[in-house]
Amino acid sequence: MKLNKFFPALLLLAGCASWERDCNSSVASSFGGDWIVLQYGFDGSPINCWKLTNTAITNETGTDGIYWLNPGGHLVHISGWYNRVQVSNGDYAGAAKSIGIELDRCVGGKYTSDKKTGYYNFYGSPWAYAEN
Repeated sequence: MKLNKFFPALLLLAGCASWERDCNSSVASSFGGDWIVLQYGFDGSPINCWKLTNTAITNETGTDGIYWLNPGGHLVHISGWYNRVQVSNGDYAGAAKSIGIELDRCVGGKYTSDKKTGYYNFYGSPWAYAEN
């Protein structure tokens, strides 16, 4: 048996196996996947959270931003301090735990918390005069 016939196929398989993260990322960006995306405020507190199903997330070229198309057809772009985890086998709770959050607090794009977090929760909104 001549190994040189199978060498290119073995090389391709071995290369992709060692680049598993890049291969998975490429597939998820192109075809979509299930995700939890968490964005933090300046003080490190979670402020925004999205549970995404069958969604392609793309890294923005030349920045730290990412973007995706939501089910309503709106392009959502975030940058700054965020984490994202690709959900495996529909285990959103396990994925949430891996980034240190509680899944049930990830509601409608916001991370709900009983704790006061962020500047405006402590000092009030600069737009408070307009709200009264």
